[in-house]
Amino acid sequence: MGEISSRKSSKRVGNSPLEIRSSEVLLFYFIIFILGLGFGSFANVCIYRLPRGESIIRPGSHCPKCGKQIKWYDNIPLISYALLGGKCRYCGEKISLQYPLIELITAFLFLLTYRKFQGAPVTMVIFLLLILSLIIVSAIDFQTYTIPNKFTYPLIILGLFSSPFNSFLKEYSGIIISSSKQLSLIVSSFLGLLVGGGVLYLIALLGRKMFKREAMGGGDIKLISGVGAFLGVANVLWVIFLASLLGAVIGGALRITGKYKKFQEIAFGTYISLGTVLVFLFQPGLNRIYIDLISICK
Repeated sequence: MGEISSRKSSKRVGNSPLEIRSSEVLLFYFIIFILGLGFGSFANVCIYRLPRGESIIRPGSHCPKCGKQIKWYDNIPLISYALLGGKCRYCGEKISLQYPLIELITAFLFLLTYRKFQGAPVTMVIFLLLILSLIIVSAIDFQTYTIPNKFTYPLIILGLFSSPFNSFLKEYSGIIISSSKQLSLIVSSFLGLLVGGGVLYLIALLGRKMFKREAMGGGDIKLISGVGAFLGVANVLWVIFLASLLGAVIGGALRITGKYKKFQEIAFGTYISLGTVLVFLFQPGLNRIYIDLISICK
């Protein structure tokens, strides 16, 4: 009896495979979140320095007002901002809320991307790079109404060259060349680039003729071309639709409140970025919504 009871108790004390698995998952989530915070801090450096023509490597992090070098313990994502009360340790200058917000947004999007592609590590890395680039681009565009070529051209190249390893493209491209799966993905990526950039280029031409002014910036065209190289034809059209919808709704609301004037520039790159994130995170849900709407209309 003693032996039996001791065996039973040992079973109770030991961790079940499910408990071990859960703890491993939580550990990975924590690691990805911390990684996202770190890359979010790097994104803040790019967002601040690139529009000013400054190097993102040197000098080290410093207060833009007093110029004092920021110590490592004052540069820990989120934590340092909270401990310092959102102010510079040396001169008391307020630190923009942008810094912790960008860090948090990057961390959460890294988590969502990890969840989406955890079974496909190469695709996960590809889309983490895309996410980081979109965060930087959208913030710069929101502040300056410009999109740096330093990000759009590398995005186009990365999208094309990573296409043979892009499982998202494989699942949703819809293009099949029997002789080669890799060739199918490359063609899908290239067509996504052409269609995405082509649609916005046509909108730019039409807008210029109709309104006698610039309707779409070259940076937006290059950005959507890069996105198309990652997502393929069908999904880049989803991105354009969602970006236009978001731009119309948010821009309309700002116009009503008097914060936007008629024909004022909008940061369309920011809406392209939002649309891209929605598409790759929520597919195939968007396709199901479309099919349901078609069936209802019939």
